[in-house]
Amino acid sequence: MESKETDRIPDQAKTSGPVEDSKTTAKFDKKHNQKMRVPKAERKFRKAKQEEEEEKKVEADTPLNLADLEALKHKDEKKKGQKLSSILRDDEISEELINSLSEDDKRGENDVRVAIIGNVDSGKSTLVGVLSKGELDDGRGAARQNVFNFTHEAENGRTSSIGQEIMGFTEEGKWVEPERVKATKNQSWSFVTSNSKKLVTFIDLCGHEKYLKTTLFGLVGLLPDYCLIVVGANMGVKRMTREHLVIALALNIPIIVAITKVDIAPEEVYEKTKKKLSGILQTKSASKTPIFIEKDDPDLDNIAEQMYDGNVAPIFSISNVTGEGVSEMKSFMSMLKSRIYKTGKFRPPSEPVEFLIDGFYMVTGVGGVIAGTLTSGTVNLGDTLLLGPDNTGKFKEVIVKGIHYKRTPVEECVSGQVCCFNIKPVGKKEQMKRSIFKKGMILIGKDAEPESVWEFVAEITILHNPTTIKNNYQAVIHCGVIRQAAKIVSMSKPHLMMGDKEFVHFRFMYRPEFLKEGAVLMMREGNTKGLGTICSIVRPSADKKK
Repeated sequence: MESKETDRIPDQAKTSGPVEDSKTTAKFDKKHNQKMRVPKAERKFRKAKQEEEEEKKVEADTPLNLADLEALKHKDEKKKGQKLSSILRDDEISEELINSLSEDDKRGENDVRVAIIGNVDSGKSTLVGVLSKGELDDGRGAARQNVFNFTHEAENGRTSSIGQEIMGFTEEGKWVEPERVKATKNQSWSFVTSNSKKLVTFIDLCGHEKYLKTTLFGLVGLLPDYCLIVVGANMGVKRMTREHLVIALALNIPIIVAITKVDIAPEEVYEKTKKKLSGILQTKSASKTPIFIEKDDPDLDNIAEQMYDGNVAPIFSISNVTGEGVSEMKSFMSMLKSRIYKTGKFRPPSEPVEFLIDGFYMVTGVGGVIAGTLTSGTVNLGDTLLLGPDNTGKFKEVIVKGIHYKRTPVEECVSGQVCCFNIKPVGKKEQMKRSIFKKGMILIGKDAEPESVWEFVAEITILHNPTTIKNNYQAVIHCGVIRQAAKIVSMSKPHLMMGDKEFVHFRFMYRPEFLKEGAVLMMREGNTKGLGTICSIVRPSADKKK
C-alpha cells in the first residue's frame, strides 16, 4: 500500500523518463487541451451541412407530413395525390336560406375566428399581442404578456393553454384601437366590442409538441374560420409546423401564412423559408396557390375574397419589432368573411339550441359559468336548457341567469357567437359543483330528447400509422369538444395501414357522449393520426338493456 506522500506525487513523476519543468508542462497542457480554431467560412459550411442532414432526418421521422398525404387513396383508386379536403364533405347551408336571415340573425357572422398555429418560439403570441393591442414588441416578448393566461407561460415564454384576443373594425374597415388607459381585459374587450361592427377573434394555440392535444382541441372544438400558421424566418419550416399545417388541411380550414422575425433572419435563410413554404403549399395534397403579399398590396381585397373558398394561401412577411407587414395584415383581417355557414357546422338562430361547452369555471359570488360556442338557435336570459351528458349519460335542467358576449353583459346570444353563461340548477336543493363538468358536455333545448351513446361507426382515413391498427386498438377521439379515449370494437379488415379508408366501430372507454351523425372527428394515438366522419350511432339492443 502506497503512502500518502506517494499519492501526492504528480502523474508525470510516476512515469518513467525525465520530469518536465512545471511551466513547460502547463504550456503543453494548455496547447493541447484547447479547441483548434476553425476558420469562419469552414464553420459556416459545417453548420449548413449539419442543418441539411437534420432537416432530411426530420422529414423522414415526421409523425404527420405532406408526403404521407399524397399517398392517401382508396385501394380501388388508381390515382394518387388525392386532395386532402376531399376526405370531408362540407354540408353547406343554401344561399337562399342565408339570404333570408335578418341582419339581427346574422350577428354570428360579425365575428371571424382565426386560429394561430405553428412551431414553438415562432412568435405566435407576440404577433397576436401586436395585432390586437397596436403596440410593437421590444424584441424580448413584451407584446405577448397580455395574451398569456398563466404566470408560468409568461416566465418561460411558451403557451400551454388556449388564449384569446380580439380586434375590432368599423363598418368602413377602420381598426378600433383599444383604450390607451391601463384598463382591465374586461374593460378593453367591452370598449372594442361596443365600438365595432366586425370582430376578429384570435385563438392562440400551443406550438410545443407536448401540448399537441390542446392544439387539436382548439382546432376541432373551437371551430375556427381560418388558420394563421406562423413560421419564424430564422427557423424555417420545422416538424411541428408541418404537423399543424397538415391537421389544418385535413380539417379543411383555409390557410394564411405569416413569416415572422424577418428583421433578424439572414437573407439566404429567409429566401429558403419562402421557397420551402411555397413548395409545400403547392403539393397535390395541399392544393393551394401561394401569394406573397407586398407592401401596400392593391389586391388584398381580391385575395381576401378568394380565402372564403380556401383555394389561395396568402403569405405575409412580418416583423413584430419594426412593424414591417403589420398594417397589411390588419387590413387583410378586416376583409375576411365569416365561414360559419360554409362549413355546415352551424345552423340558423331559428333552429333548436345547441351550445358546445369548451370551458367551465366556478366564480365566487356568481356560481357556475360555462364558456363555449352557440352552433344553433338563440339563447335568452331566463331560458331553461338541458346540460349533459354527465358520467352516467343523463341530462339535467338548468336556468340561464346571465350571458356575456366578449366579456360584455348581453340579454341574448345567437348562433355563431362565442359566449359565457351563468347557469343554475332548476331544483332549489341542487348545487352546481365543479366536479359535474367535463369535456364533451353541451347545452341543448329543453324540448329536445338528447341521448348519450357509448358506441358509433365512423368512416376513417388513416393519415399516418407507424403501428398496427386492429380490433381493441385504443386512441383518443376528438369530435367537437369531445376528447375521450375509445377502442375499436370491429372493422372489416384484420388491420389498417396508412392511406386506408374504412368503416370502424368504436366504443368510448369511460363515459357516454352526445354525438351526431355527420360530425367530423380526429383520432390520435402517439404518432398515429386519422380523420373521418361519424356515419351512424350504435344504440344498445333490448337484450343489452335488460
